[in-house]
Amino acid sequence: MTQPVHCEIAVIGAGVVGVATALWLRRQGYQVALLERDAIASGASYGNAGTLAPYGVMPIAQPALLKAIPSLLFSKESPFVINWARLPQLMPWLLRFLNECRASRCEANTQALRAILEHTYSGYAPLLADCPQANEHLRHNGCLYAYGTAQGFASAQAAIQLRRSMGIAQQVLTTADIEQLEPALAGKAVAGILFPDSSHMDDPRAFIEALAAPLVGEGALHQATITGVQRKSDGLYLSSAEGKAWRADRVVLCGGAWSAALARQVGDHIPLDTERGYHLEFDLQDTLLNRPCCPVESAFYMTPMAGRLRVAGTVELGSISDPANPRRFEYLERHVRRVMGLTQPVARKWLGFRPSLPDSLPVIGPSPNEPRMIYAFGHQHLGLTLAGATGQLVADCIAGKVPQWLGSFSVQRF
Repeated sequence: MTQPVHCEIAVIGAGVVGVATALWLRRQGYQVALLERDAIASGASYGNAGTLAPYGVMPIAQPALLKAIPSLLFSKESPFVINWARLPQLMPWLLRFLNECRASRCEANTQALRAILEHTYSGYAPLLADCPQANEHLRHNGCLYAYGTAQGFASAQAAIQLRRSMGIAQQVLTTADIEQLEPALAGKAVAGILFPDSSHMDDPRAFIEALAAPLVGEGALHQATITGVQRKSDGLYLSSAEGKAWRADRVVLCGGAWSAALARQVGDHIPLDTERGYHLEFDLQDTLLNRPCCPVESAFYMTPMAGRLRVAGTVELGSISDPANPRRFEYLERHVRRVMGLTQPVARKWLGFRPSLPDSLPVIGPSPNEPRMIYAFGHQHLGLTLAGATGQLVADCIAGKVPQWLGSFSVQRF
């Protein structure tokens, strides 16, 4: 083991949340070491649907889901599956999840998501101002939810009304409206919702790499698989599988699905588990769509990206170590071909791991057992959306000026 290298703040994880957090801390004048096991944006930050979704106030755990659980778990056409062999390990998480489906918990989680989502763009604004190359990857065309059946649209009315009551911009679309916006979806939907304030990226990895360029240029990025955290009076000592070591005045843990094991080393037992996310890509000169579109009943996104169409979505509860489930790829391919009429071969397949907590809220804020350790992980489907806001909140935590509503994201809620 080498002698520890001192840094003011070590940020563990160079996904989009870690990069945004390191940039916010850099703006505050801190000397930052960004520690990453693989490469920038190599995990869920790479493989997501590429959308900024400030409309995403609805937690996954909702009262209506309780009635739908039997069909979701046992239907061959379900977008939600469980690795049944892992059920004993998943059970504590699932029981917490079911508790969060209660109306009172769903309402509280919705309000918490609303509070942080309001900072989606303001959290990114100074980072993008510093990096116009990243801004060039953003497209501001909104996002479209397309409902294939009248029943599906009827079941969405409560969510539509809730978003309306919160002042979230949304436009109800007719079949003709959808056809005008997205000719490729003609005849495929009976109604839709356009979220005009949503944006997407033509290449999520390129966007994050561009954001991270100042950190890379200054030598702040270090390849290291952090495996140990030791508390001492003069700092937090980090050890890595590669034999490197750091002594940090503070540590920010942005390790995504791998975060819980490090949190346990300072005494915090956080019910983090993994949603295994899948995507397919089709190489297309004309991506056919103008904006991300979600065929709601099938629960996936189709996002036009540079030279390709990315099809991302579904939920599979399972282990990080399990191999890819070919049925998840088959599900995506079958449904996107039905919706879009694609005949081109699949160019690429990807499996990644979304860090998920039972209430759909990330953990943001200091450890109650070790105030020098600050958490910023568990963003589930909203990591790309909330990265800028999370980085700003972490910087505020260190400066001692956190908003009152951040308590909803504290690890102490568990």
